[in-house]
Amino acid sequence: MGSATIETGSRPMNVKEISEKAKQYDWNPRIGFKFWARAANTIHHEGQIYLHEGSIAQAYMFLLRYCTLVLEDMAKHPEAKLPENRALMRQLNNRINLVVEQLEQLKPQIEEAYQKWQQLTASVEDSREKRRSTSSQYARHAANDAALSWNHISQAKILDAGSNQELAVDLARETLLKRRRRRRQENDEEDERMRRTSAGYKKDRGYDVDRRQQYPTPPPTNNRYSEDDDLRRQMEATRRQLDRSGGYGVSETDNGTSDTDRYRSVNYHYPAIKPTSTYTYDYPKPAPRPESTQPQPPLPPKVIPFERPLPVTRPPPPPPRPSKESGSFSRDGRRIGILPSQTIRLVTDEDEVDDRPARPPKVSEPPPEPEEKPKEMNKVTFRPVAYLESGEPLRSVFLPSGLRRRFLELARENTIRELEMCGILCGTLINNALFITCLLIPEQECSSDTCETINEEAYVTYCIENDLFVLGWIHTHPTQTCFMSSRDLHTHAGYQTMMKESIAIVCAPRYDPSYGIFRLTDPPGLPHIINCNTPGVFHQHAIPSDEIYCSARHAPGHVFESSRVDFEVVDLRPEGSKVPPFRRY
Repeated sequence: MGSATIETGSRPMNVKEISEKAKQYDWNPRIGFKFWARAANTIHHEGQIYLHEGSIAQAYMFLLRYCTLVLEDMAKHPEAKLPENRALMRQLNNRINLVVEQLEQLKPQIEEAYQKWQQLTASVEDSREKRRSTSSQYARHAANDAALSWNHISQAKILDAGSNQELAVDLARETLLKRRRRRRQENDEEDERMRRTSAGYKKDRGYDVDRRQQYPTPPPTNNRYSEDDDLRRQMEATRRQLDRSGGYGVSETDNGTSDTDRYRSVNYHYPAIKPTSTYTYDYPKPAPRPESTQPQPPLPPKVIPFERPLPVTRPPPPPPRPSKESGSFSRDGRRIGILPSQTIRLVTDEDEVDDRPARPPKVSEPPPEPEEKPKEMNKVTFRPVAYLESGEPLRSVFLPSGLRRRFLELARENTIRELEMCGILCGTLINNALFITCLLIPEQECSSDTCETINEEAYVTYCIENDLFVLGWIHTHPTQTCFMSSRDLHTHAGYQTMMKESIAIVCAPRYDPSYGIFRLTDPPGLPHIINCNTPGVFHQHAIPSDEIYCSARHAPGHVFESSRVDFEVVDLRPEGSKVPPFRRY
């Protein structure tokens, strides 16, 4: 692992600069509404991850971009009034109030960081150092990258991803393992809450289905106001609130383009509050039985997306058995007696994990430090190693080196029959770098020179339920060389519009080179393909192919291949091979 200069961040962007950057995305109403709904969901997810990691400027930019996209652009989309799209629009608007609250909390922190930076860099020595560094490509672009903004509240080391690949993978493996443990614990606690809630209502309140049927849910047409009025008032109030807080300028509209009517549910879901904890009833409640003297059990707490519920208090378990491996586990789950106290233990999938509840602490021992309070010195942000032609930074993408081989094994039968096959590359965001952790095989229709995904709602739902980003796609050319056809270019334009770091992997097992990792240039490639109206599946474009797309492998690209990045394979085809839910490759 090479060494790199440790930096503490570039000049922080102020609120006005971040607000202007949040509006810098290519809106095109010709692209389908469902695509933009997926893009909005991705933007919101990115903002929440940056918020959790303490990158306040980057979190502010993504959350503000979410509000701008949903309130200003998607509300005016030509397909916004379709019944199934009204349902999606309502789901997106349900997040707005919480996002606005988060923006209002972040704004003073960003302003304070900007003021402190100005005070610290007022000296002549700092000014000279700043002038000496402006000649590098990094310095020219860092000022426009919110992820690298200096933050006095949560300072992080700025490292080069290319020179610290092993560290990036180690931190990602540790973070992913913690996320899996936390999700497993939350699922267990949620199941236990639901069981206790159901049992408590039936026992203490005499609640049963027959009594509930006496008070049926009133039909939606009896509401005092229509949903059109509700949504209009919500959007106008949100815009006024953002205008007052200085978030961004919004022009008031009253043309009814954002109105929603009655809708029917569709098989397209976003992260939402679980039904068991969010139903509210406006009709009268049945009176409790007179003979019941016990207090009513409290209602389950409202679960907000991306906020972790409090753990359930459980009775102390018996002392744990000694571990089979050398050393033992402390109360917070970390192995002790092996490494020095100042060394960070990176947990991997091979480690034997003890998921049993921890025993209660002894009276003589002080309580352990909360695990949610990490040391400042351990926070890391990986800076970009590549940029778009427009100067926009590209976050590093770590691709498992064994993924391509595994995909070719799954596509072997199609390749023998000279049929194409495709897969979706999914992953997560950790420390301002993207890691591909899932190869998802969707339902698809394949021919000798095309492969089309069908039932997209299935893989979209899977990604949402498992907190995965769509980072690109992979497909085979069983009879052709390794290149991006015109059909491939139009397909990839959708991926790269949703996330600029998205990649396209082309596998041509019969030719040399046998594979390539590509992205569209931006500009001119991406805008040219989006605005292309040439009919036909395969057609020529007005600019040369080498100006439309380029290699994304490092260097000079942003994609690194690593044999230490684990991934899973999920086959959603009805006739697909039965792949275990998680298997390390």
